[in-house]
Amino acid sequence: MRIKQGYEKIKKSIWLYPVAYSILALMLAAVVVLLDNGYLFDMRPYLPSFLLTSGSLAKSVLGVVSSAFITITTFTFSTTMVVLSIYMSEFSPRVVENFLSDERTMKSFGIFVSGFIYSITCMLFIREEFLTKPILSGTIGVIYIIFGLFNFILFINSVGKYIQASNLINRLYSHAQEVIATYKKEINQYEFVSKIGVEAQGPGYPIKMGQNGYIQQVDYEQLFALAKQHTIVIRLDRMIGQFVTNDAVIGGLLSESPKAESSEIIDEMHELMLVGMRRTEDQDFNFSIQKIVEVALRSLSPGINDPNTAIFCINSLGLLLGELCTLKEGYVVMKEKGSEAKVYRETYNLDRMLRDTFLQIIHYGQGDVYVMLAVLKAYYHLTNEARGENKEIVKKQAKHLFDRLLKKYEDSMEIEMMTEAYEKIKELEVNPSMG
Repeated sequence: MRIKQGYEKIKKSIWLYPVAYSILALMLAAVVVLLDNGYLFDMRPYLPSFLLTSGSLAKSVLGVVSSAFITITTFTFSTTMVVLSIYMSEFSPRVVENFLSDERTMKSFGIFVSGFIYSITCMLFIREEFLTKPILSGTIGVIYIIFGLFNFILFINSVGKYIQASNLINRLYSHAQEVIATYKKEINQYEFVSKIGVEAQGPGYPIKMGQNGYIQQVDYEQLFALAKQHTIVIRLDRMIGQFVTNDAVIGGLLSESPKAESSEIIDEMHELMLVGMRRTEDQDFNFSIQKIVEVALRSLSPGINDPNTAIFCINSLGLLLGELCTLKEGYVVMKEKGSEAKVYRETYNLDRMLRDTFLQIIHYGQGDVYVMLAVLKAYYHLTNEARGENKEIVKKQAKHLFDRLLKKYEDSMEIEMMTEAYEKIKELEVNPSMG
């Protein structure tokens, strides 16, 4: 798991593509210089004459190419800083990493930097005694700059899309939807167990994380394999995305084992969990939901005052939470027939997710009737999608919001609009099939 963490950290680092492409450019420059100087073999009889240029022309071309690449790199860097400033001021500091981790952005940096490195490296090895011989480095430099300009156009197009709020929200929504689908598919193959039934088994031997930070990833399959290896029962009370301290109890070993053996098992469990000081979206769809909430809150701020973006965010949040309305509160149990080993995983609490998602939006957006109508419509969708106890949870929060708005609004038309939206939710209580 630590190796995987290191791999993911390198994969998402800003310097990966520039360094990798620069190394490839140095290798290409070395091969071309060796060919031009005839150290490998004489390639001139095998290439068309129009691909070869004189040394003086190649040096001039490579000088232009290197100047062009360093200019494009500077412009790209400046554009990136502008985009990051826009993200910080208008959206959320948490979405900056979404732009920096985009492959198109980092690959563009890599291509521009590597093009400059190729050009100046080849120029360095064009000696006076070889200026009369036809060489290949200038032609490859021209091909490189054409390829670089094409990627520069793609970069500008990508930046133009990224600074649009609707496109940012759609990307966050799509990623959260993928993680939610993976999570639902994973837990639907296991049996659901009520919280009371699991907690009745006692606290067990306490499992402590041993470090501070957010739970980033958990390898549940390997955790279950560990439980089978030692024939134990593991209960996890914390979910991915939650913050833990080094002395916080995140679960318990429910099987009776010697204290020393339990400590060894917990040490093995630590190897299957990643904890860091920043949240990640790989398994934490709540983090993507939080980012959408932050974009909505920023759009409701007096400095920006863009309620339409907030409404767009609320609609996306309603759809995402609607996919979670069928989940039950409690635990799912991983087990196999004929084995006493089990792993209890706590499931997400819909009531807590609704409060974390909508309460701040309601607090800062209750002055705009259309924003509150969007929240009520989201509750309507959630009530229609919810099953069992979840339906009552959504209706309870919808009633709380409606009662709060009745105290806030005095205009008769606004009250009428709110009442009409809330009555639709109440109708679902009588006839759940309506919608």
